[in-house]
Amino acid sequence: MLKTTVGKPLEKALDIIGEILAFIVILVLAFSYINTVFEITDHALLLTILGYVQTYATIAVVAVVGLEFVIDKGLILTIIYLALVAVVLIFSFMPAVQEELLAFIKK
Repeated sequence: MLKTTVGKPLEKALDIIGEILAFIVILVLAFSYINTVFEITDHALLLTILGYVQTYATIAVVAVVGLEFVIDKGLILTIIYLALVAVVLIFSFMPAVQEELLAFIKK
């Protein structure tokens, strides 16, 4: 008999959510690249919003796909993963940390 876990029913939902978010990320990235080349718009507010959507939708895709992976691996691993996602989200709201990280990467 197959062992069912709590995460099994969530896998399909997480799969659909991940697919939708991945589509949104590709759509926003494509628009950003096309806008860079052809200058479709220069509206600062729209470009700022698209930048935020691009950043947080990318984090969301990685978080959902990772959660889909760890949900059946055990409660401890799932909690550790969710804590790491929380760390990424918290630090993403701190521009000083982002600037230091980029400066570190550029070295």
